[in-house]
Amino acid sequence: MTEVKRKTKVGAPRTEVFAMRFDPKLKYLSEIAARRQRRSLANFVEWAIERALTCVPIIDGGETVMDASVQLWALDEPDRLIKLALKYQDLLSYDEQLIWRVICDHSMYNKETKRICRFKDGTGVDTNLVRDCWREIKAYALDSGVMEELNSAMLQHDSVPF
Repeated sequence: MTEVKRKTKVGAPRTEVFAMRFDPKLKYLSEIAARRQRRSLANFVEWAIERALTCVPIIDGGETVMDASVQLWALDEPDRLIKLALKYQDLLSYDEQLIWRVICDHSMYNKETKRICRFKDGTGVDTNLVRDCWREIKAYALDSGVMEELNSAMLQHDSVPF
């Protein structure tokens, strides 16, 4: 299902559309519970998920997913992936693992500056470079782009790490 971006009014909260399937019994009972709380079904499901996030541990015997939300949430997709990969690499999806591998392994030699340009080195992740090259990183990692496009995007980046 393709997602259509809709413009919202200034100051209005943004929400994401998420289609899901329910077992008929679970849907019926959820609708009853939503009525009891004078909520819509969508609002009830959102409320239930928020409650569940406070119960599900992100690591065994440790903090919950909700506790970790401050460390994991970012507005930009590349920042979210970096935060998740640095803190909970074992929770990356397969596609995220492919993207993270490109970030960790890809570097190139810039003939003009005579420097190696890379997304990640021994001191950390160059988040600005990752953000600037995000479209090319994803395309290359997920087999819809080529290395030359990624290298070209890296060369266009203003600051070179080091």
